[in-house]
Parts: sequence; C-alpha cells; structure tokens
Amino acid sequence: MRSKIVALEGARSGVVLGACAVVLAILGLTPSLAWIPEAPLLGVAILVPVAILGWTGFRVASRSSRLVAGVLAAALSGAIGGAVGGVAYLLFGKPALNVLVGLLTGAIGGATIGFLGALGTRRRVGGA
Repeated sequence: MRSKIVALEGARSGVVLGACAVVLAILGLTPSLAWIPEAPLLGVAILVPVAILGWTGFRVASRSSRLVAGVLAAALSGAIGGAVGGVAYLLFGKPALNVLVGLLTGAIGGATIGFLGALGTRRRVGGA
C-alpha cells in the first residue's frame, strides 16, 4: 500500500512539476519572449519546485506515516520534473546532457526538499 502511495503521488506531482518546467523553458528560452524579466522567472523557477516537492514529501509522509515514503515520492517527482525540463531544454537546442543532469539533480533535490517537507509531519513529544 505504501509503495503505491509513493508511486502515485510522486508521479502525479512529477507531471505537475514537469509541466511547470516546460512552461518556464518556453518563457525563458523563446527568443521572441526575451522581453520577460529574468529575475521573476528565476524566482518562480526556484519557488514553484520547492513548494511542489516539499508538499509532496509532507503529504506522502503524512498519508503513509513513514518519513522515507515522503522522501522517495519527492525524489521520484523531482526526477520526473528534472528529466522533462532537460528534454524541454534539448528541444531548444541545448546539450543532451541537460536530460541526465535534470534527472539526477531533480532526484537529489527532490529527496532533500521532500525530506524537509516530511519532517513537518513529525510531532514533538513532551514539553519545551
């Protein structure tokens, strides 16, 4: 049951993260959209994945009552989003290495942020 939750929630949020990566790639790499300020795009490119991955880690850890489930689901989500983002960059003429780098950094970053999100499910026992 827990592995089903990890796979389903990780894939679901990975698709959302991948769609965000495609939109950001289009907005950031299309020459005719060069008028869009870079700072807001960078802000969105950082904040949206952090929010999605943190929420995924929190949600899965709370649903499964296991910290590691949140970490794994967010790692899967990050890997999917990173790979899709790498493919989007590849379609804009960037090196193919972006796919592998996106996959690996997405998985590692997803696990890290998912862990932090999953920690939010822990309750303090005792006083102080």
